[in-house]
Amino acid sequence: MKRLCDFYIRHAGWIGAAYCAAPSLAWFLAAFLFVPFRTVYLLRLSLSLLAGCVTGAYLNRYGVDAWLCKHRSTAGPSTVIDGALVGAAIGIGSALVPTLSVLISSSCIETAKTTIIITYLAATSVGAVLGAVLARIARRCVGAAA
Repeated sequence: MKRLCDFYIRHAGWIGAAYCAAPSLAWFLAAFLFVPFRTVYLLRLSLSLLAGCVTGAYLNRYGVDAWLCKHRSTAGPSTVIDGALVGAAIGIGSALVPTLSVLISSSCIETAKTTIIITYLAATSVGAVLGAVLARIARRCVGAAA
């Protein structure tokens, strides 16, 4: 577990980009399979992958650094609640750009708004759960007050 924790800390940016890329690719693959093709979908996908992955990478790197900073400080160690809060922030931040791309050339604004609300709630919830689980693991593997 220690090696896995160290790997996550070293590659937090890439992992954050994957947190954005995987759901975006799954969503757009489903759209390509089940919805009649429109060229605007390619614009949405490229915007989601380019801007969204950069945002996700930055947020995950920043979130991991913030959690570690508190964990190793005199105010630490960080708690699982800290991990859940950081994870929720990373979740909604990583979903920001891909979800807003739904508004580009949308034929039904009400459906787009509903999609945005549900996606933000889901991303925040999943991020909080992942953050809590990762914090629980990291508390055992990462030394405090180094």
